[in-house]
Parts: sequence; structure tokens; C-alpha cells
Amino acid sequence: MADGENEVVRSVVSAILRDRDRLIAELSAVMRAQVAALDSDARLRGLFEAGTTDNLMSVLDFVQNDAAEHDVHAPARALVYARTLAQRDVPLSALIRAYRVGHAGFLDIAMRYAVESGGPDSAAAIIRIVNRSAVYIDRVCEHVGVAYEQERDRWVGSRGGLRQEWVARVLDGTADDIGRAEQVLRYPLTGRHVAVNAWTDPQISARAAMNVLDAVRAALVALFGNPRRALLVPTDEHEVRLWFSISRDMTIDIDAIQRAVAALSSPVRVAIGGCGDGVAGFRRSLRQADRVRELVLLAGPDAPRAVSHDQVAAVALLGGDIEELRHYVADYLGELATDNQRNLWLRETLRAFLANNRSYAATAQELSVHRNTIQYRVGQALELIGNVLDDHDRTLHLHLALQAARWLGPAVLRPGPPG
Repeated sequence: MADGENEVVRSVVSAILRDRDRLIAELSAVMRAQVAALDSDARLRGLFEAGTTDNLMSVLDFVQNDAAEHDVHAPARALVYARTLAQRDVPLSALIRAYRVGHAGFLDIAMRYAVESGGPDSAAAIIRIVNRSAVYIDRVCEHVGVAYEQERDRWVGSRGGLRQEWVARVLDGTADDIGRAEQVLRYPLTGRHVAVNAWTDPQISARAAMNVLDAVRAALVALFGNPRRALLVPTDEHEVRLWFSISRDMTIDIDAIQRAVAALSSPVRVAIGGCGDGVAGFRRSLRQADRVRELVLLAGPDAPRAVSHDQVAAVALLGGDIEELRHYVADYLGELATDNQRNLWLRETLRAFLANNRSYAATAQELSVHRNTIQYRVGQALELIGNVLDDHDRTLHLHLALQAARWLGPAVLRPGPPG
């Protein structure tokens, strides 16, 4: 590179690095918006953004140096993401399109910075950035494509892949012979079911994740019954779907599940659907478990390690549009929707007060505090939101807003002041 061209390229790289976090968030949002297949799973968004970050850093390095084309290799976390998509049956074309969309977004940003730097060498710098980044993207797409295809062949050829294929057919209604499906899956589809989603931190190794998820299955079998009436289907190397065929009179004891999961001392979370009968119940219970899982992911690290649909059914439905839910919570909680410790106490006290039919004594017993404290906190809470307890409709909305704040916390609350 000529000195002037080199100076402009390095200026562009420095500007992108300066604004890196914002630009990565923008690029990731554009790619997910234009490639809908990649935006269906909140748990994988962190891995997606990690791959985006690593690719951005690598392409910036390649643009400003003279490394040969064969020296370009896809970042490790980008390969992990490609293999995970293969396990989840997301088309390779969606991943490649995301790279193309991301490349276009990168060029738009880089050329804007190059033009802003001014000078006669901007055009030469732009040409270099276009050419070098195109070489990088072509090589990386080739590498992630190979990783995807190899993982897809391995996954489909495994027992887990076969189970996944048959379960997918049962779920989408293309399995005409349910008896044959039961034989392959070794699971009774015509009984009563409860579905469970279980997942681990994606940063732990695949082997460690497998051990943790096997331990979850064993712990839940002890609660739900016969291990021969349990079905485990890997979603990817860090997540599984489980179904348990249960007796008609069995109810879900979430406290027992909480204790069982906590006893594992492993980084795992569990979302439990409701009980359902037959093939329709098999499907419905999973849909419910999936909604609970999305809610737990929205809630972040402070969410309980095990959550059931029965606990959060209304909030799970409201959480389908998180932005609208934030407005809903703000409308009905007023100043109580601000995220701070004092408001947390007041919200929980008011929620328990409503759940206990407005009994100060029962609320005091549930929260293990003095009755006078309950009266004071309820009064403080009602001052912040306005006394709405004489309006049955507004009281219902208040209770739902309190439940949403309880389960989703910062995801639906206004940030409090620092400190």
C-alpha cells in the first residue's frame, strides 16, 4: 500500500475499533432482521454476536495487512455457531446470507469512515477495503460451509439426529404412522405428557454439557416416574428437549424440581410445560415449555433455575411482544416500574397482598414480616401507582403487571439511577 492509502485504511480501522460495540450491535440487528431464521432463538444470540465480533476483528486485521488468502481462517466461535445451526436444522443458505448482509453493512460503515477522513487517497483505500474484505468473506463462508455440512452429516447419522428427525415429524404433523414413530422413539405418544427444555451455558464443553443434561434427565425421571417412559432429544450440544409420559393423576411439583436441579450444582436451567394428552398434548406441552424458556432467557441470570408454565402462563403470553409489555408495566405500575431495591420490596409486598385476597395477616405470614410492615409497604406502593383497588379491571391489570415485573425484572422495568 502507498503511504497515503495505508494511513486512510488505518484511520478507518481505528474508527471502527473505537465504535466497535455499537457497530457490532447494529450489524447483528441488521443480519437478524434480514435473515429471520437466525433470530428464532434468544439463547444463541450471544453466540451469534460473539462470532460477529471475532469476524469483525479478523477482517479488520486482514484489510490492513498483506496476509495471503490462504492465511484466512474462520474464527473458532463462528465455526461453533455454524455447527450449532446444523444441529438445529437451520439452512446453511441462511447463514451464508447473513455473512453477505453483514459484509454489505461492514462496507457501508468502512466507506463512510473513509470518506470522512478526506484526502486524495480515500478512493484507493475504499478499493482496498472492498477487495480485501471480499476475499475474507469468501474464504470464511467456505470454511463455515464445510463445518456446517460435516456437522450436519454427523448429527443426522447419530441416534440423537434420528430421534430429532422423527420428533420433528410428529411435531409438524407429517408423521402419518404414530405407531411406527412410537417404535422408533421407544416412547408412548398416546399417553399423557409433560415436556421440558433443559440447557446449559454455551461456554462449557460439549462433553461437560452432555454430562449435565444426562444428570438433569436422571433427576427428573426420579420425579416423573418410569425411565422407560422418558424421551430425550438433543436440540444441540448444549440443549435438550425431554418428554415424560406421566400418570393421569400426577401434578407438577415445581418445588421438588427446583430442589432436584439445585442439587446438581451445575450450570443448567429447566423450563417445564403443562400436562397434555395424546399427540396434541405432546405438541402443546412443548410449545408451553418453549414459551417458558424464552421468558427465562429474557429474565436473565436472576431467573430461577427451574420454572414451570403453571407459574408464568399469563406472563409467557404477554411476553410475546417485550416492547409492548414494557409499556404495559409502566402504564399500570407508574413509579413502581422503576428498577431499584425499594420498589422491589414494594412490588413483591403488593403482589403477595393481592394474591392473599388483600389479607394483611396472610401476607405478613407469607413474607415473614410484621403485619404493620405490610400495611406500610402496601400504602407506599399504592401511593406510587394510585389507589386502584376499587376498580376490578385495573386491579387485574395491576396483578399481571406485578407478575411480569416479578418474572422479567429489568427486561420490563425502567432502569433506576446509578448506585
